[in-house]
Amino acid sequence: MIAKNVSTAIAEFVVMAHIGMSLDASQQAEFVGQITRHQQALRAYIVSLMPGMDGVQDVLQETNLVLWEKREKFKPATHFQAWAFAIARYEVKAHRRKAIALGLATLDDDLLEELSERGEQRPEELEHRLRSLDKCLGKLQDKERQLIEHRYFSGATLEAFSAECGRPVDSLRVSLFRIRAALRKCINKELTRGALDS
Repeated sequence: MIAKNVSTAIAEFVVMAHIGMSLDASQQAEFVGQITRHQQALRAYIVSLMPGMDGVQDVLQETNLVLWEKREKFKPATHFQAWAFAIARYEVKAHRRKAIALGLATLDDDLLEELSERGEQRPEELEHRLRSLDKCLGKLQDKERQLIEHRYFSGATLEAFSAECGRPVDSLRVSLFRIRAALRKCINKELTRGALDS
């Protein structure tokens, strides 16, 4: 499920990447490869900076655009993920400013900085968590997975999904609570298992 959404984003990015090329072909391929390899971690980092906020996919796409526009400024011997996270942080801040201008509630600046520092300090842990999440999502029943996909990837409201599936909104909220708790437990078990294996 996550892989499908990441694949879609990468495909869109690769098409976009062929516009205005100034690096040689091998440098471009390496840069696109870097973006591709870090897409899940980048999305997870953005989600961590925008808990409960809409627009994660928009911020990810904007971040990818800025990464591509600034590709010549990236120094290959440096840490790509740290550079990409810094750009993502600025894009989250820009999204936050737009949300404030529209009168929407957002995170406090200090909290946003704390979250971004925590996300940048442990990129390997983030990778392990993403792999664990992918495994745990694969263990969900189809109806549970559909609810999770709708809530976190479709951008549509829970009310719309309620009308679509014929379940009351409150029932869906309770299900989401239970599914998230089960996913949290499963992820922690996977992480513990991974720590024991290493």
